[in-house]
Amino acid sequence: MIAASTSILLSVALLAAGCAPKTITPTGDDLTTTTVSVPIGDDLTTPIAEGHIESMYRNDVPISILKGTYTTDFSAMVKVLDVMDTRIVRVEILSPTTFEQQLSYTGYLYLCAPLSEKAEKLADGTVVYSGTGYPQIIVGRSYDVVGVLQPDYQDYPFVYIPTASEFQQNPDDSVNNQMLLAAARSFAEQAVAAGDHHMTRQPAITVSSNQVLAGKVEALMTIEAMYVLNGGPVDLQPMIAGELQYLQNHGTPLSAATKAVENDIAGRRGTIEHAMSVPSGVSYRIKVVGDVDTAGTIDASSLQVYVDNGVNGKNYVSAVGFLDDIRSRRATVAQGYAKAVSIAAAAKAP
Repeated sequence: MIAASTSILLSVALLAAGCAPKTITPTGDDLTTTTVSVPIGDDLTTPIAEGHIESMYRNDVPISILKGTYTTDFSAMVKVLDVMDTRIVRVEILSPTTFEQQLSYTGYLYLCAPLSEKAEKLADGTVVYSGTGYPQIIVGRSYDVVGVLQPDYQDYPFVYIPTASEFQQNPDDSVNNQMLLAAARSFAEQAVAAGDHHMTRQPAITVSSNQVLAGKVEALMTIEAMYVLNGGPVDLQPMIAGELQYLQNHGTPLSAATKAVENDIAGRRGTIEHAMSVPSGVSYRIKVVGDVDTAGTIDASSLQVYVDNGVNGKNYVSAVGFLDDIRSRRATVAQGYAKAVSIAAAAKAP
């Protein structure tokens, strides 16, 4: 029994210890598979709902699930990272559809209907978890889940999955969806890098539509990314470097003009240091298109990405041109020098 003061998330951490499946020696002539024992997870709904233990969160979620009066407010495609026990599954949230952006896209699923206490270990080492009503659950594969997000969770989303029917194999996991998501992630990485930034975490990708027609696939997605400016000496940033070059040429004797340039440099230093340390957010709407063979499989080499540049409503342009445009707008040392000339001229004006 979990102590009364133990929170749900703390119980997750406690359950993580000693969760490696235990192998049971096969019997008979079947040496291609073995059975492994899955640690038994604690029931986190009944004891809380009945008042035997307390959660640091509101208890209305487990109570509503026990009574069958719950309303699902979370749906997403997730990739299984670890089956910790018969109740807890650690996942990467790949494609949130009803989920606010958070600091991490790793989360925990609590299975109100537990998995089997035995799993099958294949000859290649793959462990296949199962349970009544569940698909085969394998680490690394993607699934569509629907559940109830624990209000006021800390650090990592904690989602109750009320029934096995709300945990299903993603039908396109093996090929198509992974190709489309990979194309979206690649674009996000390139778009952020084009502006001399890098992402602070994996982007969140929402697939709003995915259609196959006449041998073509077209998927519309929204990408949410968090990024910071690439590190390095602040004074080597192009605008500051250009202004410093101006001061080197015109900074003696000191004057109102050079003082104005120095003040501008000081302001830029603060802005750049902030951009290097504090993440900012960006959103992209993209369209991924490609060829599909007669078996319904996407040809990865045919995939092309188009980006909504926001001109006159929705206006999808080639990702190649979009990225070139971002690069062309990056500041240069020459622009920094010209800015210093302008600031100095304004300071000299009567």
